[in-house]
Amino acid sequence: MPTKVFFSLTDDICFKYIFGKEEILKDFLNSFFSYLNEDKKVIKIEITTNKEMIGRNRKNKIFYGDILAFLNTQEIVSLEMYNYFQEKEFNKSVSYLTRIYSGQLKSGESYIDAKKVISINLMQGSFNRNHHLMDDYCFINKRTLKKLENNPFELFLIHIDLVNDNVYNDDEKRFIKWLKLIKAKDMVEMSKIAKGDKNMEQAVKFMRSFVNDEEVLDIYDKINDVKYYAKEEGLAEGLVKGKRETAKKMLEKGLSIKDISEITGLSLSEINSLKD
Repeated sequence: MPTKVFFSLTDDICFKYIFGKEEILKDFLNSFFSYLNEDKKVIKIEITTNKEMIGRNRKNKIFYGDILAFLNTQEIVSLEMYNYFQEKEFNKSVSYLTRIYSGQLKSGESYIDAKKVISINLMQGSFNRNHHLMDDYCFINKRTLKKLENNPFELFLIHIDLVNDNVYNDDEKRFIKWLKLIKAKDMVEMSKIAKGDKNMEQAVKFMRSFVNDEEVLDIYDKINDVKYYAKEEGLAEGLVKGKRETAKKMLEKGLSIKDISEITGLSLSEINSLKD
């Protein structure tokens, strides 16, 4: 039978719930730019998990946003968590990045008015594996190897599985401390890392409340059931029914259609039909 779920901030659903809180998100992103020694601050956030980022278009793939932040430099930041990251996920992230960029402009507006978009992807996996905690992608001149002066895009891949497990102290970079909190293997370790820090302790408090919610536990149990029985043969009809029941529960909890589709394997149109 399927095993009980292991809760972690590396889980996309947990991550979106915790970092959907304004003060927590601002603290995390500000620590990221401080780590880069860049004078950028978050002035506004927008959680777009439950709505389409671009208007509905039947001929094209429907894209959904996740967590967006707007900076004092007028740049836009997209933040995503990937528990598994390979070429498909990289292409997905690039698709989101370009959609956000083009989606800024209304008909008739000049492309010169589009603001730079920064995509920050926390990830685990072997994609483009190296010894660097962070990979930074943008447009460069292949002949001179110099960055384009006014880059419209920047994409960061942050390998959270490369964060060292060492002693937590006040001198440690705040961004690294956040990554360790995200990577923590259980609530005990999360509490140890967060101790004495207001925003991190608040994140742990939200996490503890989230994982003890009976409806949330029920959703995760159903997700595990779907994943388990998907491996069994001769259960196609029952599997589809189980997926639909799980999708209904997830809709009731406010999860995005995109996330539900990825978890259950149901098409976007099938899930939309369940809303009715």
